[in-house]
Amino acid sequence: MQKKMVSGLLFLSLLLTTLIAGCGGTHSTEKAAGSKELMKLSLGFTSWPTNMLAYVAQEKGIFQKNGLEVSLKEFPSTTESSNAFLAGNLDMCTYPAPDTIPPASEGAHFKVIMMTDKSLGSDGLVSRPEIKSIQDLKGKTVATQLYSVDHMYLLTLLDNAGMSAQDIKIVDMNMADAGSAFLAGKVDAASIWEPYLSKAVNGGGKLLYSTKDNPDLITDCVAASAAVVKERPEAVTAFVKSWNEAVLYWQNHRDEAEAIIAKRMNVTPEECRAMMDTLHIATVQDSVEGFTKTEKSSYWGFTQQKIVSFLKELKVIKNDVEAASLIDDTFVKKVANEK
Repeated sequence: MQKKMVSGLLFLSLLLTTLIAGCGGTHSTEKAAGSKELMKLSLGFTSWPTNMLAYVAQEKGIFQKNGLEVSLKEFPSTTESSNAFLAGNLDMCTYPAPDTIPPASEGAHFKVIMMTDKSLGSDGLVSRPEIKSIQDLKGKTVATQLYSVDHMYLLTLLDNAGMSAQDIKIVDMNMADAGSAFLAGKVDAASIWEPYLSKAVNGGGKLLYSTKDNPDLITDCVAASAAVVKERPEAVTAFVKSWNEAVLYWQNHRDEAEAIIAKRMNVTPEECRAMMDTLHIATVQDSVEGFTKTEKSSYWGFTQQKIVSFLKELKVIKNDVEAASLIDDTFVKKVANEK
């Protein structure tokens, strides 16, 4: 399962130099059987539990009920989903919140329109049983996806322990490969997300740390191109409304909704339930609260501004980003205020 960012910021910079635009991937409308014209949108995402709510919305007819035809495009990594979005081939894309910062620093035009979840244990660092602490990782090999949110999480843990990336050997792999490499004994530890985290722990790994210890660090969100936000606000509002209804459907019909999610993720319903329980699934009201300015970590802009500083220190980005400027809370507020 892949959530996260572009591996190779040079490629991203080149891509943005030639393709920065707020263009959306699909603009047209199409008449549904029966005569109602559906607004068309495209959404790119990776195999992450919350992202699978898009399939719930699709299979339960929620998108269509709200006047939408949404093209769902699943990618094997966030490198690919992000690149497709930044190239203008997608109208919207799911992101781990910190992964919005590098493209924004390169001048990409998009807005974060809603939060989808907060990690409460769905990301973590797993190691061989004999490794008892972060300090024990010195000189060891640790697999993770470079520039992903879990790479950032790993560096944060190292920093808190008085260590740096130079003290370990980081092996760049996508999350599926990192989990497999750990289970095969090819690396000493892995900083990964679900379902690979649980599989690694169930395979005999020791969970050193998880985001349950740092609940405000990692959130996920949906970004929409600036052009789509400007030119098709009605479609964006309908999308936010549909997503929120899918969340509410999951809350009220967990077995049925998680059966859809489990099938799409190729896991058992029990495994799906365990993964969903490591996340706080955000309603539209959660997004309204998360986008409300305050000097606390509950505010999306506050937390992401700290990540801006963190990424600059790591020389992952060169240019400053005002995280608050990425937010467009228009749509979540409108949906939340609907009677």
